[in-house]
Amino acid sequence: MRVLLMDRSSREPGLLVWEGEKVLCRLLWTGLPMLAPAWMEEIRNAMETASVTVESIDRFVCGLGPGSFSGIRACLSALNGMALPGAKPVLGIASAAGMAASASQDGLVSVVGDARRNRLWVVTYRMDGNRVTLADGSVPSQTADDFQLTEPERLSEAVPDHALVVSPDWERISGCLESAFSLERLIRRPVLPDLDRLADVVRENLADCRMEPLPIYLHPAVALTRKEQG
Repeated sequence: MRVLLMDRSSREPGLLVWEGEKVLCRLLWTGLPMLAPAWMEEIRNAMETASVTVESIDRFVCGLGPGSFSGIRACLSALNGMALPGAKPVLGIASAAGMAASASQDGLVSVVGDARRNRLWVVTYRMDGNRVTLADGSVPSQTADDFQLTEPERLSEAVPDHALVVSPDWERISGCLESAFSLERLIRRPVLPDLDRLADVVRENLADCRMEPLPIYLHPAVALTRKEQG
C-alpha cells in the first residue's frame, strides 16, 4: 500500500510518501506553514522528481493538530483534492501522537499545549512501540474528544502520575510546566510532530485513523457582534 502523509500543523511542516518500509518521497518546509499556493507547486515538483504520481497513492493521511488551524485546513483541502479523482480515502491522525512518539516508545506520554484564553490542552498516550492508545488503553478518536482543556494551575490534575511530559509550546509555557512537574518528567525543549515518527505511528495504527477527518480545534467558535468587533 502506498501512503501519502502530510502535516502542516506546526512550524516544521512536511510530506512523506512510503510503500511498505520504503520512503519514496520526502518534502520538508522551513518556517510556519505557508498559505500561498506555491507550496502546492513544491509538492508537485517533489513528487515528479521522485517519480510518484497522485494516482498511485492508495491512502492520504493528514496530521490534524492541534496546531495551526489554517495550516491544517489547507492540508486537508489539498489532500481531498488529490484524492477526489480516484475516490481514494483521506484519513486523519492527531499530530500530537507524533509528538508523543518522538518522546518515547514505552509508557505514558502527556502532550501539553497552549490553548490560549488561559487554558492548556492535554492528551495522554500509552506508547507500546509504535502502537498508540489513550492512557486508559482505548483507541484514540483522533478528535478533540481525546483532549482535555485545563487551567494552568490545575495542570497536574490532568496528567497521570509518572507520565513523561512534552510540549510543542515549550517557549511559552515552560514556567507553568516546571512549576507543575519535576524536571526529570519534562523534555525541556519544544517537541514538534516528527514526520518520520508520525509515519511510524500511521503504519502501525492505520486502521485507527479517522475517516472524513476535521482539524482538532479545542475551543468552540466565538461569534462577535459588530459592536464587539469595534
